[in-house]
Amino acid sequence: MLNKMDRIKIIALIILLIEIALALLFEFILKINYSFLAYVFIAANFVFLIYIFLIMELDKRKRTVDINRVLGTEAKEALEYGMVGIIIYDEKYIVTWASDFFENRKINIIGEKITKVFPEMATIFSGNNHRAVITDEDGTKFECIKEEGSQVVFVKDITEIYDLKKAYQNEKIVLGLISLDNYEETIRNEDEQKIAQINTNIRQRIVSWAINNGAIIRRIRSDRFFVVINYENFKNMLNSRFEILNEIKDKARNLNVSITSSMAYSYGDASFDELDSTLNSMLELVLSRGGDQVAVKQHGKEVEFFGHSSEASEKTSKVRARVMSQSLEKIFNESSDVFIIPHNEADLDSFGACLGISRIVFSLGKKAYIVFNGINIEPVTEAIYEENIMSLIENHIFISEEEALSFMDEESLVVAVDHHSLDLTSTPRLVEKAEKIVIIDHHRRKSETNISAMLIYNEPSASSTVELVTELMQYSQNVIELSELEATIMYAGILVDTDELKTRTNARTFEACATLKKSGSNTALAYYWLKEGIQDFIDKTTISKHVEIVREGIAVSAVKKEEKYLSRTALAKGANHICSIKGIQAAFVIAQIDSNTFAISARSNGQINVQIIMEKMGGGGHFNAAGLQRTNTSLKALKEELILIIEQYQQGGSSDESNPID
Repeated sequence: MLNKMDRIKIIALIILLIEIALALLFEFILKINYSFLAYVFIAANFVFLIYIFLIMELDKRKRTVDINRVLGTEAKEALEYGMVGIIIYDEKYIVTWASDFFENRKINIIGEKITKVFPEMATIFSGNNHRAVITDEDGTKFECIKEEGSQVVFVKDITEIYDLKKAYQNEKIVLGLISLDNYEETIRNEDEQKIAQINTNIRQRIVSWAINNGAIIRRIRSDRFFVVINYENFKNMLNSRFEILNEIKDKARNLNVSITSSMAYSYGDASFDELDSTLNSMLELVLSRGGDQVAVKQHGKEVEFFGHSSEASEKTSKVRARVMSQSLEKIFNESSDVFIIPHNEADLDSFGACLGISRIVFSLGKKAYIVFNGINIEPVTEAIYEENIMSLIENHIFISEEEALSFMDEESLVVAVDHHSLDLTSTPRLVEKAEKIVIIDHHRRKSETNISAMLIYNEPSASSTVELVTELMQYSQNVIELSELEATIMYAGILVDTDELKTRTNARTFEACATLKKSGSNTALAYYWLKEGIQDFIDKTTISKHVEIVREGIAVSAVKKEEKYLSRTALAKGANHICSIKGIQAAFVIAQIDSNTFAISARSNGQINVQIIMEKMGGGGHFNAAGLQRTNTSLKALKEELILIIEQYQQGGSSDESNPID
């Protein structure tokens, strides 16, 4: 690497050599006599160049004063031991002085523009970032730190540290759990030949995949494996984005069985006990989100999900429902009072679930209170509640949050239905005060529920929370007889969450409907309640006229506020309507729902996972029905963010690798 002075010296020397060569050529070969003055001129040139060289060298030496004359011998030795160099530059970023650190490494930097020698160092001269890690031509790693308010850069050779930290990072242990969803339920009803095919094509394929990726894998039960792998090999799994999930699904489809794979991995600077605890909670989270996905948790960081390319599969066994029913009744019996709360903007599903839980509690001889007065209720549900309040209070007790807070004690139980997050609850103060909380929900769980519950019954394959509550009632130790009104409201709750039984239904959904019909549900009345009114039609038309196709098969309607705010129900109906249009795979409706709140309602036909898109923005929901609410934002900002997240989703996302130096 040559600096400007070295280049000037070389050019001057070449000119002098050319002059001497010409003189010799003319004198001895061409026999042309040079005059005495010509030789004097050449000699003078030679002396003058030597003088210039000496002046330049002296000037350089003045600027390359040995570091011990600047900082002292002790400081020089300390910097050399720590492999730290110092650069001083002028206002044009030309290096005016540099320590021996660079000369020892044959890096000639004096007189050169600092960013020309080290282009990567340009980042520390712009913005607020005064630290950068750069790589030299020979692969040497330097950490550069610029002193704020000065023209000094400290440079440290961190190649050895970098390599050691990288090696340490790559050798970190990653713990994993792999579960084969529905495996035990499937083989329970298959013959030996089919079981052998399942084990060969699915279970053994999981084992081969893990071993091929450098992992140690051990089966801990028929449908679960424990995995140990180092981070370097684990990165290969991350980079492949766990394509094994799709492979297992394809093999299961060929065998005509409903088996998927769920995985959880944990790693980081934590003890093995902490990693093991995290691992189990992550697998539980994955299964509660419907399975067929992978959760990766680095200690101290957010959970990252991979997969989720299919809707939660139906659980054919009702063993869990029976066990949950028994566990819930035990908790009810051990509680002084039971307060049942819906989510904010309560709909018919949450209202119907409240009624069902209330009847279960009363059947045990305990008091149940539905906290429904004074909360936000969506218009259709509110109208049904107000119209039928006199009939409902014959079997239920409706109170406000203030009343609940006034006589709640340490043994009181709060049952949150149709939601699992504090930001979605209708009674946040009640939840924060409660010592005992139970959650019953059918939405895919977020990585953090922020509600500390003693029991969570979360089943994403269920169509609605009413479906779950209906099953719990069937397994109750007492016979529970619903009134016609209660059964009709619960049936309407299922209709709301399934778009009138068009989406997200399975055999257990229709079994729940049949149970409610046996209890006397008036299906005609339920459908009448859900009929579209003139205002619904106007709202849907308003939403439709703002539709914009942002990507192939993806529509976004950002509705500007005109005369009034749109309700969340209007947004959901509008999204459902757009999604029913031929060629639309997913629809997103954005609108302002009150003076300070915007909401997004997302719907999918099953080809796009709108829950993941909404989760990236802080919302949640189901594979093909999700949403969010956000305050202190604007319609434009929310739309731009949504389109960006959609782009990232279609590109498959990215998983950031941690920098071993950070």
